[in-house]
Amino acid sequence: MRIEYFWIALPVLALLLIIPFLYYRLKKRYAGRKTAERSTEQKVYDLNRVLEPFGFVYDETQDIICSAMNPWQREMGYCKLYDDAALAMNMAIQCEPIYFDYDNRRWMIEFWKGQYGMTTGGEIGIYVTDKEDISVPGVFEGPFFECAKDEERILMQFFLYRKDRFFMERREIHWWLTGFDVGKFTKPWQLSMDIHLTFPNRGMLLAFLKGLREAGYREDSYTVYRNMVRIMFDKPKTKQPYRKVRLWFSAVQWVNRFNCALFRAVTRDYIKTLDKIDYLRFLFPFLYRIMTKMAKPEKMKKIYGKITQTDKNVGEVKR
Repeated sequence: MRIEYFWIALPVLALLLIIPFLYYRLKKRYAGRKTAERSTEQKVYDLNRVLEPFGFVYDETQDIICSAMNPWQREMGYCKLYDDAALAMNMAIQCEPIYFDYDNRRWMIEFWKGQYGMTTGGEIGIYVTDKEDISVPGVFEGPFFECAKDEERILMQFFLYRKDRFFMERREIHWWLTGFDVGKFTKPWQLSMDIHLTFPNRGMLLAFLKGLREAGYREDSYTVYRNMVRIMFDKPKTKQPYRKVRLWFSAVQWVNRFNCALFRAVTRDYIKTLDKIDYLRFLFPFLYRIMTKMAKPEKMKKIYGKITQTDKNVGEVKR
């Protein structure tokens, strides 16, 4: 009797293995055909529609993801606590905040580089405040900055190098200049940023340089030409937020590495990120819908509000 059950179970088990395999093969063929049929304009339009709730846009010239000019993040401001919370969002990065006083206000220009989930990239952000420090006992004490307004933006440029090889370039008058390459895995210390900042006048430049030196940069580590300063952001001079949680850092990077490898393996027939993402749209439509619905700006704003304790329902911020 047991032998009879075995010979019945064997073909059933074989079917359970073969059917998903055949379905996947057919689905791959279908996804490949749909990706080939669609124009670049259609793919760019659909990808930007997906990225918009996240606050990003697709840069076709470099096949990378960049921040939009007016994303929801611009309403959230910035403080050191955001850097401390980055690892919880699978961002294994190095940061370099430069604080300086100018025009009777406090400014911060911060640099970032590293692994942002399934992407490798870099950022430069400009923030300003004329308010006193905030105090959330046991959580955070220090300045909370607003994102720079349009008239406070400056011309920023960075050349990002990965393992000493050119990786990407970004140049724009912006308040938050970014660039991210999807599916590329990198350790933060394998990246270096050649940063160029052009200030509107000499006074602001000198104020920034003072902050740069206070952060640990020697005068021979940067170059000044008129109102432009060139800085190499390689090894951070300031204290990093993850120095006491190395095990957590390693775990996050393991997940990031695995996800990048899986992304590359599934989309190995394509070169451009645009085509890879479009292919996944048809190969795994259910997972694609789940991923794209994760960006809920209102919910994410509430999370940021709770981080800084600015939500009235959370508690009062002492100023």
